[in-house]
Amino acid sequence: MGDEFRKIEDVRVLKSRLRGIGIDYPYILYLGTLEPRKNVERLIEAFIQLKKGKQIDGKLVISGIKGWSYQSIFDKVASSGIEKGIIFTGFVPNESLPFLYNGASAFVYPSLYEGFGLPVLEAMACGVPVVTSNVSSLPEVAGDAAILINPYSVDELADGIWRILSDEELRTQCIKKGIERAKSFTWERCAKNTLDAFNEAYRTSL
Repeated sequence: MGDEFRKIEDVRVLKSRLRGIGIDYPYILYLGTLEPRKNVERLIEAFIQLKKGKQIDGKLVISGIKGWSYQSIFDKVASSGIEKGIIFTGFVPNESLPFLYNGASAFVYPSLYEGFGLPVLEAMACGVPVVTSNVSSLPEVAGDAAILINPYSVDELADGIWRILSDEELRTQCIKKGIERAKSFTWERCAKNTLDAFNEAYRTSL
């Protein structure tokens, strides 16, 4: 991983950079394109469940550009009853990403299909506990350093997030294992895996 993705110890700098993009803690973070395969709607449903059932603190921050068939995501938020608890940042420049990761209580990446899943490693390198899917390439990327959930189950997704937020021992273990996991992935390995994913997508489109 690149050196820019690391744990930021200076809290004042972190808070200042987050305010610059309109965010304050605590928050749960999703980062990725807004499109069906990213499973953002189920993440929103899980967050609503946690807000109403567990009264968790903080907001859900959804960062990323609009992809295809994204309108249903915004419709889901509009009908949630907790619109003020969900923030869409849109595109966030690369230089701000380490700060966005560092401020999060948890990084949640419930994708239904992923060629590689680089954001999982970026979050781990920043010392953020990760909840991600147990399908596609994500278990291979995350190893035993994340909470793996069935992305088709809103209940399981909500439970995974709740465990990370409420179990301090589990949280500490995930952070420690995540930092070590991220160190094992060089940029060369990331590039190779990404290229393999592109090649697979090309072959299946023929």
